[in-house]
Amino acid sequence: MTEEGPLTVELALAELRRGTDVRIAGLEGRIALLYQRDDLHDRRTDELSRQIQELDDRITAAEREQVTRGSLDTRFRHTVALLSLITAAAAVLATVLTALLSR
Repeated sequence: MTEEGPLTVELALAELRRGTDVRIAGLEGRIALLYQRDDLHDRRTDELSRQIQELDDRITAAEREQVTRGSLDTRFRHTVALLSLITAAAAVLATVLTALLSR
């Protein structure tokens, strides 16, 4: 074997090693970026889940406290009945006072 043979093999191995190291470093960088993106997506998912839960709670509270047409009608009927009762009591009181004052 000539002196050039082993030197060529060593150079080829060094070049192969350098190329492998560069590609491994590139892959490590891509993997690190994927981990960073995964963490970002996890945080975003948690935030969106929290917002959805808050909105669901607000909708539940609004549905629980909502005023329906039926409840408004019932409330109106009760108010009219109470005003009628007050008016009748005032009329009776006025009649009694008129009768007492006219004696």
